[in-house]
Amino acid sequence: MAPSSCVRSLVRCLDRHLSLAGRVASVNMTRMPIPIILNPAARSTKAAALENALRSLSPAPELHLTSGPGDASTIAEKLADAGHELVVAAGGDGTMNEVLQGVCRSNANRPAGAPHTALGVLPLGTMNVFSIELKLAGQDLATCWSRITSSSRPEIDLWQANDHFFIQLGGVGLDAQIVQETSWEQKKKYGPLSYVMSAVNVLMRPPPMLSVSIPDKSPLLGTVVLIGNGRHYGGPLPLFREASNADGKLDLIIFRGLGGLEFLQLFRRMLDEGYTQSEYLDCMQAAAFSVSSHDGQDLPVELDGELVTGLGPSVEFRAAPFRLRIAA
Repeated sequence: MAPSSCVRSLVRCLDRHLSLAGRVASVNMTRMPIPIILNPAARSTKAAALENALRSLSPAPELHLTSGPGDASTIAEKLADAGHELVVAAGGDGTMNEVLQGVCRSNANRPAGAPHTALGVLPLGTMNVFSIELKLAGQDLATCWSRITSSSRPEIDLWQANDHFFIQLGGVGLDAQIVQETSWEQKKKYGPLSYVMSAVNVLMRPPPMLSVSIPDKSPLLGTVVLIGNGRHYGGPLPLFREASNADGKLDLIIFRGLGGLEFLQLFRRMLDEGYTQSEYLDCMQAAAFSVSSHDGQDLPVELDGELVTGLGPSVEFRAAPFRLRIAA
């Protein structure tokens, strides 16, 4: 056979294989609709209507319902391990953070250079702080879904408190105690007001004493540490007004020696007027730091608006070894 004939045969053979590969990829895409993980208990009185609304979205999703604490994380990890490019959390910040844990555990096991599963969020919870950051909150379900399914999936900074992942905010001390004492029943009945009701009880007690250690700095003492990867903290008002979730740093506010009521008064003023370094506040950015309790007790810690237990008397905050792709 002439060399030119060999080349033509090779090209035809290659074309057939590429065409077949394209058809297989197309079939795989049609067989893998975007999964949504819904916590029906988060809005149990509206669960059936929400489920129907989600099933009617276009393109049609693959809906997974949770049945208890930890389910969302387990489901998300299995979906990511199965090769889904995107996993979507439908709920509030608690559901989002559970799904985040599963997606990140799967991504952490990928070989270098392998594509990572992205995270999407449909804001159906009480506070939806991360969705506010992404400018999703307040939009109708179909609009949010359209943005999620058509976005370019940029990367943002991903952080860890010991081994627990978070992407929006954290708190140690009084604010975590408020989250701890706000039950699901309260959130269901009173919405965001439930946190105010819990705060009345918590802020009357003696605050915990904390020590914050930042590389190349002397230890700092305080009663509350607020941590921001984005601008918003606890609602629609931006607390960390200069924060960016793509600069490789966390914004920190350390409240020095304030009791509960003093903390509340100062925090309210900060939401209205912003904040600067003062006799009551230490403000800075850091790429890594640790917070320790003075009494050796486990620290009260909240991450992305949800209480995280079992982190111990000292918690190390650091960047995760990879960033997170988001659909928004």
